[in-house]
Amino acid sequence: MSTTDTVPVSPARRGWTAYLRWLVPIAFLALVGALVWHGVDEFDLPQIQRTLLQVPTLPALGVGALALVAVAFTGLVDVVIARWLGLPMPAGEMLRLAFVANSLANILNLSGAIGSGVRLLAFAARKVELARGAALIGLQVLSLPLGLSVLIVITLALGSRPITPGATTHWVALAVLAAATAYLPAFFVLTGRRRLMRWLPGGRELPPLRLKLALTALSFVDWVLSAAVLYGCLYLAGAHVKPGPLLGSFAAAQTLGLLSLIPGGFGVFDGLMLLALSSGGYDNAQVLAGLFLFRIAYYLLPLLAGLYLGSGMLVGQLPGIARATARLQTHPLFGVLGLPANLLAGFGIRVLAMLTFGAGLLLLASAAIPAVHEHTVVVRANLPLAAVEGSYWLSVLTGVLLLGLGRGIDGRLRVAYNLAQPLLIFAAVLAVTKGLHFGEALFLLAIAALLRVRKREFTQRAMSLTSLTTFTWLAGLIVVVCAFFAVGVGTMLGDDSFDLWYFGFGEHSSRIVRGLFAAGLGVCGYLVWQSFAVRRPSLKLPDHAELERAREVYREHGGGEFGHLSFMSDKHLFWSGDHRTVVAYAAVRDRLVALGSPCGPEGAIKRAILDFRQFADAQDRAPVFYEVLEPDLSLYHDLGFDLFKLGELATIRLDEFTLAGKRWEDLRQAVNRSVKEQLAFEMVEPPFDTVLMTEVERVSDAWLADKGAHEKSFSLGRFDPDYLAWSPLALVRRSGELIAFANVLPPYGPNGTASVDLMRHVDDAPRGTMDFLFARVMQWAKEQGHATFSLGMAPLSSVGDNPYARINERLAALAFQYGGRFYNYQGLRRYKEKFQPEWTGSYLAYPRGLWVPGLLIDIAALVSGGYRRFLSGR
Repeated sequence: MSTTDTVPVSPARRGWTAYLRWLVPIAFLALVGALVWHGVDEFDLPQIQRTLLQVPTLPALGVGALALVAVAFTGLVDVVIARWLGLPMPAGEMLRLAFVANSLANILNLSGAIGSGVRLLAFAARKVELARGAALIGLQVLSLPLGLSVLIVITLALGSRPITPGATTHWVALAVLAAATAYLPAFFVLTGRRRLMRWLPGGRELPPLRLKLALTALSFVDWVLSAAVLYGCLYLAGAHVKPGPLLGSFAAAQTLGLLSLIPGGFGVFDGLMLLALSSGGYDNAQVLAGLFLFRIAYYLLPLLAGLYLGSGMLVGQLPGIARATARLQTHPLFGVLGLPANLLAGFGIRVLAMLTFGAGLLLLASAAIPAVHEHTVVVRANLPLAAVEGSYWLSVLTGVLLLGLGRGIDGRLRVAYNLAQPLLIFAAVLAVTKGLHFGEALFLLAIAALLRVRKREFTQRAMSLTSLTTFTWLAGLIVVVCAFFAVGVGTMLGDDSFDLWYFGFGEHSSRIVRGLFAAGLGVCGYLVWQSFAVRRPSLKLPDHAELERAREVYREHGGGEFGHLSFMSDKHLFWSGDHRTVVAYAAVRDRLVALGSPCGPEGAIKRAILDFRQFADAQDRAPVFYEVLEPDLSLYHDLGFDLFKLGELATIRLDEFTLAGKRWEDLRQAVNRSVKEQLAFEMVEPPFDTVLMTEVERVSDAWLADKGAHEKSFSLGRFDPDYLAWSPLALVRRSGELIAFANVLPPYGPNGTASVDLMRHVDDAPRGTMDFLFARVMQWAKEQGHATFSLGMAPLSSVGDNPYARINERLAALAFQYGGRFYNYQGLRRYKEKFQPEWTGSYLAYPRGLWVPGLLIDIAALVSGGYRRFLSGR
């Protein structure tokens, strides 16, 4: 019985329904809370403990088995619908899928999408036609309330009225039940209307009467089994409720629980059942204990079983999931999938993280609640005092550590898994030695077992310590620990005979205050562990030998447009798994920004992109490729990257280069003027002597001072003798004095492109000096037999210049058009355009969901040499 799967609404209605999804549950909880506050006299916590301790083990296991059968039985609805639709899935596989989906939906459903989403993704992984998969989900959702309507009709016909505290609530309950009965005839009528069932697969007839009756019968048995589990839990707790009144109250509470939009009706169903049974004269402690057992048996136990059965079911399906989500948005039944696809793909890990956090919460709650006298007597008879005191203190410490480790489990950290596993087992032992809490120990061992099942998925080596997710988990830890401190301080202040150093089996106040020190130590220990154990590994800059190895790769396979910039030693080198392909990258905040595409054999580039992405993911960083060119875009698209156009790269075919003709007029005039200005060009190969480097440094410093600029990095060269030593220098002298220079980027590989990077001159250099240098370098490249020459980028050129471009690119187009005050975008484009070059689009490839303006700011800071220099301008 998946109690809260609902059909997601269309985007047009999301404006007001988004508020209802929050307001309706809050309103229901507030109303039920007020009714319980005024209708229930008191809550005897020690009596609830006594009741739970007295529950017999074997019957409790039998009720748990019945609950598993009840949740599994709900899957027959899926099997019957799948058979009618002709879905190519065996009944056993369908039952397993339904059990996993229903067990999660009962307790974790968000926006009505967990159960439906898990089914849909499993169908997509098995190549089930979308229309038929969506039809199964739609009919399954619509069929679930049928049995509740039948149950209400039967209970009312037999005279079984819900138990209510007064006449007003009695009539309200009857009105709710009467309204709920209308769903049964409405289902039969409305599913017979073709217009309302247009989301069925094309050519599929309307659901026949036989199918509707079968679904109604299955749903009815499903709800009866759920009520039977509740009856068994209440009976074990000592509340021997008669079946008739229980069914009436159960039906009314479940109806309102469904309407509350809260997963499993949590809080609403429980409060209404407590209010009803308390009004019927049943003991509050027994009723609360029975409801607690019901939540464990019908919700938590199937959830654990569902996680085990569904282990790995959706692992590795993320690309297919993303495509399925995009396709799903066009289907009339599911206009919006109410949960991100990546959450659905990793639902098991997210739940295990919550369970790990819950284990820590359980340990602290167990320590905060005093034991009843009867249990203390049993503990005294079976355990030594030293074991109880030591286990209590260590249990608090372990509980705090598990609270923090929930974040690491959520981040798939291997080191968190390695620590959580033994801690859970150790905590289970402590649960026994501190007070014979066998149920608590079994729960902790069950979580440890589930973690063990998913061991292979804990592959991350680090995580961000400054992300919103980390702060959210840390806030949860602090809230729980502060609540534990508040309970401890309150207990101490409420005990007039308090003595911190008094040890005894029944001395709860002294023991819990001593536990506060353990909690504080646990918080400090966890923060220290987190600061060191999950810190991202330091990224080492390459040494000369590794750079030589990279140059060999560039020479054999090509270095792209930016391979030579690896030699600035401000970038790290990542080698693919086969060690044949290299990626030059730098880190800024939580991004790893690669400059250009990987360099290596053509057939290995795609694998290198994927390896780099996995390398970044393992550190909880975002992999970004900056300035990838058009020929490689399909690789990034296939691997799940989004693309943003940065501008265009201008290249010239050197076989077309000549100083004759209008196309090369500016360069020809500069060459002609060079004779009058007594300029001489020289190409110098490394190594360079100290005298030359001193001259080059003087020119560079003069250029920086004249421009009021500072050295850049990453995608732009800087004056660095070690960097300049990797390629030739183009020099311009006037009467023997060096007045301008440029370092020439040699072409790598069979189809490489020559270019220049650092181009600097003194302030009093003659007009046209740099054009003269440019012309001579191009002549040199042509004489060397090189095919193409790069004029560099024209930033934001042809970006967002059509009405269908993305909003980010349209904003970039405004910067290109009106941003001349800050950067000469259009002037640079016009200068390069007069050479009639070939233009190649340059793009930013980034994982889906990242904010592009933020990425561009990060890259601007990287080029500037860091955020401090970027913000200060110095």
